[in-house]
Amino acid sequence: MKKNSIIYIIGILLTSACVYPYDADIESSVEKELVVDANIVLGSSSTITLTYLQPLDLGKQGSNTGYPVATVYLEDEAGNRYDAQGYIHTYTLNVPEGNVGKYRLTVICDSNTYRSEWIEPVQPPVLKKVSFDADENSVFVKLNMEDQGTGSGYAAVQFDEIWRSHTDYVRSYDYNPETNTIIELPRPIDVHYWCWYKKKTQTISLIDYSSFNSVVNGYVLNSFSRADVRNHQKYHIRVKLWNLSPEQYRFRKMLEDNASIGGNLFSPEPGEVRGNVFCENDPDARVFGYVNVSAIAQMETTLDDRYNKWILVNRLDVPDAEEYPEWYAKGYMPVDDVLGSNGVLGIGWGQARCYDCIAAGGTLEKPEFD
Repeated sequence: MKKNSIIYIIGILLTSACVYPYDADIESSVEKELVVDANIVLGSSSTITLTYLQPLDLGKQGSNTGYPVATVYLEDEAGNRYDAQGYIHTYTLNVPEGNVGKYRLTVICDSNTYRSEWIEPVQPPVLKKVSFDADENSVFVKLNMEDQGTGSGYAAVQFDEIWRSHTDYVRSYDYNPETNTIIELPRPIDVHYWCWYKKKTQTISLIDYSSFNSVVNGYVLNSFSRADVRNHQKYHIRVKLWNLSPEQYRFRKMLEDNASIGGNLFSPEPGEVRGNVFCENDPDARVFGYVNVSAIAQMETTLDDRYNKWILVNRLDVPDAEEYPEWYAKGYMPVDDVLGSNGVLGIGWGQARCYDCIAAGGTLEKPEFD
């Protein structure tokens, strides 16, 4: 009995010991360390992203390191300066194509001046072909490229799109809210049936062709459903390709991998790659990241509707007459004759995007690429 009491007391002590909090010894006063990610593409809009390395205990404190507020500009050996425009931690600038030698990026932030090394622009691979292919369900945009001895084995690619598509319905009816009646139009309203749309893709795809003998064929750049609105009539794509230095590729690949896995204590940090940026007024200050400068290769091509498998996306609802004012107040309008849920033919109502391509974000005038 005495033995059992001793075991019971020891058990209580061990259990009680679990209630004491344990604080890991993580330093919370880590100074802000700048991370610079800059892809300078000559002849195109370029993006510079500034962030800070994040202390491990940031989430526990519920604090925020904030975003760098900086003056950012690029200069060339000819003495030209190109000022970047900033939005939060992202800065953009436009540098014309031209042979002016090397370039250097400057970031003035937190009372420090950070500069990259002088960088010689890298010539892009040659774009040989941009083509289209399809299987039963999807359309694929593919590219062929070749490095003619000037590249690094690593490239980045981006694209812009323009397409012409139509709404699901042409509106055949109108509604009079004063009399709560539906009016049949003498002819369907088809002025806003077809529209042009434009999209500038922000995502940059990374290509490692270092082991491909400088030739890449059939790289899938983009894909979409054969029933996608891009495939209604005409789809136009402009591909932009440039080279990355091996270091810049590894840095961007590290960021991409972090983003894809959500980031955790065991994922690679940008700080593992120091980069080609230094602090001019404080040699001991740590700064991470890469600045890359490259010329750009571009190619455009157009796809017709040969792969189109259009399906009806927006279905119309058939409300009762006493519901018309409520539906009208929500922005719905009578559109066309459809079968209701009871199997009886009635007048279907839908939102403006069902029958008005401008309301869906399009324009009647064909947009031009920037």
